Amino acid sequence: MAKKKKKQRTPQQVQGETKTSSRREGNTAQVRRVKELRDQPVRERSVDNDILFSLPAIKAMLAALAVGIVCYVLSYFGEALGIGQMQQVFHIASYALFAISFVLLVIGRVQGKRRTAQRRAEQR
Repeated sequence: MAKKKKKQRTPQQVQGETKTSSRREGNTAQVRRVKELRDQPVRERSVDNDILFSLPAIKAMLAALAVGIVCYVLSYFGEALGIGQMQQVFHIASYALFAISFVLLVIGRVQGKRRTAQRRAEQR
């Protein structure tokens, strides 16, 4: 029997094998990081939902957001019907209400965060 000739590998093949092994090592490290993150204790939320949704600023924000969406839809109806004045007024009103909603959301989150911290301090 004749001896089998060993194939010589090209530098590109060797480089490809090292890339594959480094990818495997990268995937292994990524899986390890995910497992470590999963094992960590869950962080407490900065704002409790029951406190957040009981605040007047958040209730006003939800109302402003709902009215803003209605105005936005009405502006498109005004455009489809060819009523330019209706489209323009409702379009401006909807964007103003969206901006007001965002400001109220930020105010509500700040108040909620403060009240949540107070509640947790009382519980400890």
